[in-house]
Amino acid sequence: MFHRAIALKAFAPVLLLAVAGSTATAQPAPSAVSRETAFLRAFDGQFAGTGSLERANGSSHRLTCRFNGNSEGRQVVLDGRCSTAIIFGTSMRIDIRYDPGTGRYSGSFRESMGTIADLAGSRQGQTLSLSFTETPESIRPNPPARLTIVRRDSGMVLTLRGTKPGRGQSLDLELSKS
Repeated sequence: MFHRAIALKAFAPVLLLAVAGSTATAQPAPSAVSRETAFLRAFDGQFAGTGSLERANGSSHRLTCRFNGNSEGRQVVLDGRCSTAIIFGTSMRIDIRYDPGTGRYSGSFRESMGTIADLAGSRQGQTLSLSFTETPESIRPNPPARLTIVRRDSGMVLTLRGTKPGRGQSLDLELSKS
């Protein structure tokens, strides 16, 4: 009996290595980083669509927009241009990064008419919900807002809503992959 115990102790490391080796070939569950990277990759490409911009004073404008999306790792940049039937046109840049340390998203929003905002938030399912806080550099500061980006099979929906009713602007865009 004593000899069997010594023999088992001698083979224990070999058995542990064999068990560890057999589980190492099993497919690991996708990590949070790979899931978020795959989510961001869906924004790659060209998008086009329409929407509306409503100002706090009640005036609204129909918009026609085009965006180019480019992801790299844990970051995506959406560069776009929207115009109305009149001469009005504006460029936008939305830069979003995923932080695996916090599990949250952050970034910036810049618009050629002078709006500059910091973005911060999280994702649930296909929806990215970001606080939209204009910086001191913003030409016409508005109250804080919420930018929501919903990924769809055929494209995306961008919505910007002020957190104080009657103040700020509301933006609704539905963009299809082109």
